[in-house]
Amino acid sequence: MDERRITAGGVEHRVVVEGPETAPTIALINPAQCNLGVYSPLMPRLRERFGVVRYDFRGTGGTDGGARADYNFQRYADDLAEIFDALGIERAIVVGSAYGARTAARFALRHPKRIALLALFDVALSPPVDQGKQRELMLEARRLRDEAGIGSPELDRAWFEHRHPKEALRSLTAHVRFADPTEEMATVQIPTLVACGRQDMNLVEAQRIAVLMPDAELQVMEMTSHPAVMSRPLAMADLLLDFIERRLK
Repeated sequence: MDERRITAGGVEHRVVVEGPETAPTIALINPAQCNLGVYSPLMPRLRERFGVVRYDFRGTGGTDGGARADYNFQRYADDLAEIFDALGIERAIVVGSAYGARTAARFALRHPKRIALLALFDVALSPPVDQGKQRELMLEARRLRDEAGIGSPELDRAWFEHRHPKEALRSLTAHVRFADPTEEMATVQIPTLVACGRQDMNLVEAQRIAVLMPDAELQVMEMTSHPAVMSRPLAMADLLLDFIERRLK
C-alpha cells in the first residue's frame, strides 16, 4: 500500500494507491463521515485486477480542511481531477458511495473525458431527504440478512476517524450551496452503474437518475441499507466487478 500526500485545490489530500500499475484504475470516493478505510473489505477483490486509488476528500480522514466556500461538490470533483493529474491517470473507473456519489456525479458533469466507467452507489442528488427512517431500514435489512444466513459485516471505528473533526463536519455542507444537478445527468453519456439498497431511503432518487441517464443500468441490492459499503460490501464488490467486466472497453 502506497500512501501519499497530494495537494489539490490548495489542500493536502491523503491518497492511497494499490494494485498493478499497468491495470485499469478504479477511483473510490468515500461516503459521508468516513475515511478511506471504509473500502477495506472490498480491497482484496479489487486490487488483484485493478489499480485502486482511495483518498479522503477535503476536511475528512487524513486530509486537511480548506476555505468554507470550497466545501462544495464542484470543488470536490476538481480536487479529484488534480489528484489524477498528480498520479498520471488519464481516465479511471470512478465509483462514489452515498455522499461520495454526489462528487462522482459532479465529476462526470465536469470531467467526462476522464471517466472510463461510472458507478453511483446509494445515490441521490436532490437535497438530502429526512434520514429519520434510515436506522429503521438498516435494522430491517440486518434482520433479513440474518434470516437468510448472510450475516452483517463488522465496522471498524477507525473508519470514522478524522484528523480535523470540525472540518469533517463542514465537509457535509457541500450540498447546500448549489442547485440539484439530477436533470443534468441526462447529458452524461458514460456507461453507468446505478445501485441502491432495497432498504435505502435514496432508492426512489436512484431509480430516477437511472432512468434519466442514457447509458445507465439500475441494480437494486436486496437486504441492503445505506450505505451499501457498510451493509453488504462484498455484494457491492461483486456488482462493481461484474459491471466492469461487461462494460469496460
